[in-house]
Amino acid sequence: MSAARRAPAKKAKKADPGTVCRELVAAAEAGKLPRTVLLLGPARGEEEPWFAEQILDAARRWARQHEEFDLLEVDGGSPDFEMGVVDSFLSAPGLFGGERVLLFARAGKAMKKHKRLANTLAAAAKASDGPVLMLIEAPGASMTTVVKPLAAVDGVRTERFRKLYSDPPPWRPHDLDASEAAQFAQAEARARKLKLGPGAAGALVQLTGGRPAELVQSLEHFLLLGDDRIDEQQVREVAAHSAEGSAFDFADALLDGDGRRAYRCLGQMRRRGLRTWDGKRIAPRDAFSMMVSVAAKQRLQTAAVRAGLDQGQDFASACKAAGVAAGGPPAKRMESRLRHCDSVHLRTILDALHEAERNIKREGWGDPVHALEYLALRCHRTPQRA
Repeated sequence: MSAARRAPAKKAKKADPGTVCRELVAAAEAGKLPRTVLLLGPARGEEEPWFAEQILDAARRWARQHEEFDLLEVDGGSPDFEMGVVDSFLSAPGLFGGERVLLFARAGKAMKKHKRLANTLAAAAKASDGPVLMLIEAPGASMTTVVKPLAAVDGVRTERFRKLYSDPPPWRPHDLDASEAAQFAQAEARARKLKLGPGAAGALVQLTGGRPAELVQSLEHFLLLGDDRIDEQQVREVAAHSAEGSAFDFADALLDGDGRRAYRCLGQMRRRGLRTWDGKRIAPRDAFSMMVSVAAKQRLQTAAVRAGLDQGQDFASACKAAGVAAGGPPAKRMESRLRHCDSVHLRTILDALHEAERNIKREGWGDPVHALEYLALRCHRTPQRA
């Protein structure tokens, strides 16, 4: 009788970019990185260079604390890059017998120009008397083949860093705090002794688009304000006089069916010159994407609460299941919104959002604000007379 077949072992889930970055930053600060670390962009999808920059910065701080180290920092993307400098550094012992450390930023450009560079680095990684640390960043698409000789060396750690996912996972589509970017914000907040209340991380992601540099900057902003706890309402208040604040107000107006208020939001946004909450100027097309994205996520969350209520849940339970705080301003805003927002209106908003995107991307509408004005018109509900 044949032995029963064993079920194949489950493949371990790959850690998200933020978790890997924090691990490598901590190892770099403690001087515990593997001898050779290769930092790449993703095999497919959009890369996020911020993570590799943090690891390089941490390794740089560690190396500079050790005066006995012979440290070489190289930028392979610089027009002043010289292959001979790397050759000399790798082929000669460290100055005064010290350990060597090579920090190589934008190495991909240099590898493409100097075909033997990857093999040179691979030989140094194999050598028993090679540098104590080689941290090599090679961002950009199509680097897999270029770095293959180095990546194939036993003991070389290779990590790829992609953009954080800013949308919630399919199994929790309405919970804005469940997205990978929101979880990153939560972890970075904890590291800074900040507590994010329900909805705050999701709101920060809506403000920043899930970019780690801007998420961290926003947390630092709240630290400067002296806050140790941040809730969703505080995020909205900080962003109130910006394009992002207009995006939240615009979404509220659409869901309330109040076209006049939506038009006022757009007028204020025009007068403010389309600037982000931290003062950066934002292009009209980017503002359009932000407004539509925030409105779509707020609609999805509202639809989840509406569905919970229709299934017999009480308000607090429906809010909790949808990732909405069950008390305070967010709950009051949701209660007010639901008085105007039935399933028919939610469907109208969804159709209008899709139409607005088509008008910009396919129909050639030149002014994104005009597309938003038409969106507001489509979502306006005439008040019922008593």
